[in-house]
Amino acid sequence: MKRPSEGFQLTLRILSVIALIVYILFLFGEKAALFNQASFEDLSVYLLFIVFLAGFITIWKYELISGIIFVAWYGFEWCLGLWVWDDADMALAMGFPIFIVGLLSVIYGLRKRRSSP
Repeated sequence: MKRPSEGFQLTLRILSVIALIVYILFLFGEKAALFNQASFEDLSVYLLFIVFLAGFITIWKYELISGIIFVAWYGFEWCLGLWVWDDADMALAMGFPIFIVGLLSVIYGLRKRRSSP
């Protein structure tokens, strides 16, 4: 029989896969320039995606580190949204669920660390 924590871990993984799919669709819809004639505003979209991928990859093994990366990612998104991007309101709203997944990953990682001998 599965423990409740295994179900929670599976839920985090499923939510992160959904977030990855939505993020990729957002990148296609954004149509940011890629390297040639790209400004820092365009490149920062891809830099944030790389940070997101680091969190996505680590969620499979290290939930606490992944949660910290996702929360930091949302903080970076806010910084870029306030000071670099012109129209960041939708990106900030779409990033909030990833922030929630990050918080849940931090909580799960801390509980997992506390319960392990």
